[in-house]
Amino acid sequence: MDNGPAHKAHNSTRLQKGGDSIGDIFEVSRVRPEDFDMHRGAAQGDDVKQSNNQPSSRTPRGHQGPAAFLILAAGLEEHGSGGAKPLKYSHLDIAASAGEYPKPATGAPILALAKTYLID
Repeated sequence: MDNGPAHKAHNSTRLQKGGDSIGDIFEVSRVRPEDFDMHRGAAQGDDVKQSNNQPSSRTPRGHQGPAAFLILAAGLEEHGSGGAKPLKYSHLDIAASAGEYPKPATGAPILALAKTYLID
């Protein structure tokens, strides 16, 4: 999931294309305003909230939430397309590639990253 500057640079689609060429495929998602709204602080003095009471699999647009949270918590929201200093940021949701113990991890998308940024 790309922020605005990374999306303009076609970061995710470039990475997806590199992964497709070697069989390390993944899906590209977009972060939308409602994903950020879910993680904005609600109480006085709260800037950001990390999670809700349900797992991401039971939350509408749940897997986009971690990207929105990290953008907010890191202050990257101020470095989007409309910011004075745009900064490209892409969030790769790799939890599934970590495997489920005792099964081994898959390592995805390491090959796609290497193909796109080291080989091509």
